Amino acid sequence: MPDTYGVVILGSGTTAFAAARQVAANGIKVLMIEQSHLGGTCVNWGCVPSKTLIDKAELYFAARRGSDWGLNLQAGEPDAKILMQLKKQAVETVRKDHYHHELENNPNIDVKHGHGRFISRREIQVGAEIIPFEKALIAVGGTPRIIPLPGLDQSRYLTSYSALHLNDFPESILMIGGGVIALEMGQMFARFGTQVIILERNDRLLGEFDLRLTAQFAEILRREGIQIMTEVEIERVEARPEGVCLYSTVKGAPVGLCAERLMLAVGTSPATDGIGLDKAGITVDAAGFIETDSGMQTNTVNIWAAGDCTGPPLIAPAGAREALVAVENMLNPDARRTIDHTFSPMAVFVDPEFATVGLTTDQARLKGIDVEEAYIDLEQVPKAHVMGRLEGGVLLCCEKPSGRIIGCQILAPRAADIIHEVTLAVRFGLTVSDLTTTVHVYPSLSDGVRMAARELCQRLNLPIV
Repeated sequence: MPDTYGVVILGSGTTAFAAARQVAANGIKVLMIEQSHLGGTCVNWGCVPSKTLIDKAELYFAARRGSDWGLNLQAGEPDAKILMQLKKQAVETVRKDHYHHELENNPNIDVKHGHGRFISRREIQVGAEIIPFEKALIAVGGTPRIIPLPGLDQSRYLTSYSALHLNDFPESILMIGGGVIALEMGQMFARFGTQVIILERNDRLLGEFDLRLTAQFAEILRREGIQIMTEVEIERVEARPEGVCLYSTVKGAPVGLCAERLMLAVGTSPATDGIGLDKAGITVDAAGFIETDSGMQTNTVNIWAAGDCTGPPLIAPAGAREALVAVENMLNPDARRTIDHTFSPMAVFVDPEFATVGLTTDQARLKGIDVEEAYIDLEQVPKAHVMGRLEGGVLLCCEKPSGRIIGCQILAPRAADIIHEVTLAVRFGLTVSDLTTTVHVYPSLSDGVRMAARELCQRLNLPIV
């Protein structure tokens, strides 16, 4: 290994690899320091394993749903051992093909295994070895947030990590949280036969999405047998031989619930414990996330940070983009690259899917933007009738009077794919006329975006031909 690396990166996940690849492409030696598996959270404990099981749960559920269309498919009991083995194979394949393979073929990237921590603003210690560096990127990601609850430590609780490594699906589970992870995992467990109760502190699920969409999805979950409780204040947890009991108030009334397992799905904490941020002089916010400027530089001038350890949006592709911005600014200080996550789409991989990009109507108005919105129920889209999937909708927002598209939210099958059309529109300042006059495939769910754009054109008296 070289005496000094041009760039040292803490982590080896999606964010870290994006940075290392870019540094190496500039002919500079880069070192990644990883204390666990290559690929980080997304590959090993997050996106890849969870979406593998979510996809199989959707297939399993679709077999039963087909009976409404005269498709008399018989769905037997799911085999958890086979499913978990397939999930493991998916993780190992992605790790090998997308990470190990690249390392073998890129002489400018080195990896050192072990726990890395700053001991100064220009040195990192790994075990007994001290590694000097010119510039560093912190890309250590996040970990499941654990909330302090009396009795929790004795309850064998699950997180989004450990829940993906069970040998069997539990008979019942109490899911604390009503956000992305809770809904993705809760629906997946329910479709594999687990009795699921979702416990949300606020008055509704997925507070970042429009109520017209979330209310429909809550009803979908209830029809699938999932119980949803909102305005829940949890008081304590009690381990029992047969499982766990949770004591709380729901809308002010005392409620006790028991299940085989309890899962925490209450967000993400930065994985920065023990990496010596104080030794490097790096500041963090009240939640412990590393503070950076819009160019991903920390308050220590030769250290940058990117990905989940810096806070929202907490999605892997956004972290990768942050890493590229950071590297460009490291290697070319005059570049002054910045990132604006208004242009970063995100999705919730439930069924049907949620997706969003840009500003909501309320966010736009807070910024002083005069805004108009159109909402199209999915049942107005012909493809929804072809599929027999009528729940959902498209919410499109534009600036008045120009019609410039500023945001969109979708609840529909494959919403995570559909949203990219609007992402390009938001990023490049396209108008509702641009979308309306673009020919869309028919029948397609994407046509719902065109229909919403056409409605906005009519309201604002903008061209539709």
